[in-house]
Amino acid sequence: MKKCKFFLLMFFLFNNNSLFSQNTDAAAMGAVRQKISIREFRGKQITLQATVRVRQIDEKAGAILFLKVVKENGQPGAVFYSNPSIYKNSWNTYSLSGKLDDDADTLSFGSLFSGKAIYSYDSFTLRVNEQIVPCNDNGFESTEDIKSSPWAVPLLPKGFLVNISSAYAFEGKHCLVIDGSGGAELNTPGENDQAGAVANINGVKIYYEIYGSGDPLLLLHGNQQAIGVFKDQVKEFSKYYKVIAVDTRGQGKSTSDDKMYTYDLFADDMNELLNQLHLDSVNIVGWSDGGNTALIMAMKYPAKVKKVVTMGACVFIDKTVVDKKVFRQVNTVIEKLKKDTTGSNLNTIRLYNLLITEPRHSYEDLKAISCPVLVMAGQKDIIKEAHTKGIAAHISKSRLLIAAKQTHYYPVENPAAFNEQVLNFLKEK
Repeated sequence: MKKCKFFLLMFFLFNNNSLFSQNTDAAAMGAVRQKISIREFRGKQITLQATVRVRQIDEKAGAILFLKVVKENGQPGAVFYSNPSIYKNSWNTYSLSGKLDDDADTLSFGSLFSGKAIYSYDSFTLRVNEQIVPCNDNGFESTEDIKSSPWAVPLLPKGFLVNISSAYAFEGKHCLVIDGSGGAELNTPGENDQAGAVANINGVKIYYEIYGSGDPLLLLHGNQQAIGVFKDQVKEFSKYYKVIAVDTRGQGKSTSDDKMYTYDLFADDMNELLNQLHLDSVNIVGWSDGGNTALIMAMKYPAKVKKVVTMGACVFIDKTVVDKKVFRQVNTVIEKLKKDTTGSNLNTIRLYNLLITEPRHSYEDLKAISCPVLVMAGQKDIIKEAHTKGIAAHISKSRLLIAAKQTHYYPVENPAAFNEQVLNFLKEK
């Protein structure tokens, strides 16, 4: 989603407040910024880094980072803005670089935004080479009131609210939230603050939502997905179970660290989450990557797992599991992504690498699983049928279901049929 022309116009308006004010209500455009003296860094390359999350109400909503110089004579200097726009509903780190004018006096930096959304900001950092450029309250930790903050929101659209929030900060206790939802209904799975919570797990923050009551049921999504992909499952399964839907580390609203992504690490995260929720054992439904994690949990933490449903899972990865063209396609995407070294892109590269390097277990390892397992895949699944059958054959209490005419995306393409199969299995004594 690219908005170069739009944001160039926005910058023009930003520098002409009377024009901006005439268009703000219609376009829902705004800004958050801070000004600092930059004289000692004149003529040098400067980099702005910030962690941003955009929860869209308008599908065209987005934000950009900016750097704007004012020269010693008071005239406008260099202006830089990031591209493409930021629109992901998860914390990701973005950066922007530019060269300061030789006669630079002050620097405005921050973010411009456009469209109805909830914009969250944390951890602004300025650097010249490796040197940190001092700025005030870069993580919004020093005050709980925007009015007394060094940050300004000079352009706030009508109906938008701004506050320094203690909910779901990326790091520390606070973040800046600009809420343009206008009271819109947002309580859908993955977006439900009333059902949501964050747990500190193995050095990262894991976001989860809980629905319903009864026997606990853990839902684990696939690669680069999030809780919202299970919206049809949450609605149906929560009629009968206490559903715990989770954003895996580095995906959705959950954060990450520098640890290599592995499904064993994901399984360890989920085990610790169950400990913190004081759940002795759960049923698990895992799709794709989530199915891989579910199988590993059943191997490593058998006492924690009552029943497992896997959809399109694998126990190891090679050309007997998926077609060799999949490896070529993923590697092509990775090479393209390497051209952009922003934090969000680097995280996406890690997730793509996970697809072609993990898991690293074997059929023999599956013999450690003692709970009942429904092993599912679509007839047209990306996972080869022989591998799905191999998984089922090595689990003593397994049941195999190859869903006719279905693909790897059975849970969203035919949720009614998928949900029925899952519930029938879970309800069996």
